[in-house]
Amino acid sequence: MAVSPEFQHTVSKTASLSGTSLHTGEKVSLKLHPAPVGYGIKFKRKDLQDEPTIDAKIENLKTVERATTIGEGSVRVHTVEHVLAALSAMGVDNAIVEMDANEPPIGDGSAQLYVDLIKRAGVTVQEEPRKFFDVREPMHVESKTGALLVLLPDEKFRISCTQAGPNNRFPQYLSMEVTPAAFEREIAPARTFVYYEDVQPLMEKNLIKGGSLE
Repeated sequence: MAVSPEFQHTVSKTASLSGTSLHTGEKVSLKLHPAPVGYGIKFKRKDLQDEPTIDAKIENLKTVERATTIGEGSVRVHTVEHVLAALSAMGVDNAIVEMDANEPPIGDGSAQLYVDLIKRAGVTVQEEPRKFFDVREPMHVESKTGALLVLLPDEKFRISCTQAGPNNRFPQYLSMEVTPAAFEREIAPARTFVYYEDVQPLMEKNLIKGGSLE
C-alpha cells in the first residue's frame, strides 16, 4: 500500500466490521468512511441522538486507565488506541469512524483487524500537503509510576521501546522505523495482555467484560 509522505490521505471507500468491545462486552458495529482534506479523524456515535462526533485530538483526551478515552461534552469513546494506531501507521489522515456503541471491537486484542479494515477500504492520496510536528530539540515527560517518554529530532518516525512487568518480569525491547509495512508486520499483530494479579481489580471496576483467555 503506497502512501505519499508529503500529502494527506483518506480511505478510498467505506468498510465495516463488527465484534465485541473489550471493557463493556457489548456487541458493536464499526464503519470507516472517507473524509475531506483537513478533516482529521473523528469518531461518530451512531447510537446517540444527533449522532455526535468526537475529534481525535489531544485536547479531547479524558483518561488513560487501561484504555484511551476521548470525549467532547458528555460524549465519550473508549479504547480508541488500536484504531488510531492503525490509521496513523497506515497513512490515513482523514476519516470518520462510525460506531453504534461507546467502544470499538477488540478483535483478538491486536490492531490487526483495523489494518485489515483499512486495506479493504483502500487508501487514497488527497491534493493537500500534510502538516507535521517538527521536533527540533529533545523533550521528555515522566509519569508518577516511572514511565518515561523521550522525543528526539529525526528525519523519520522511529520508536525505541523498553517494557517490563512488575518486578522487572518479562522485559522486552523494540527499536524500529515505523512504516505501513513495518507496522503491519511487526506491531499490528501484537496482542493486549494482562497480568493474572490485575484481572480481579479490573473486574471489580466493571471492566474487561469482553476479555477472554483465548
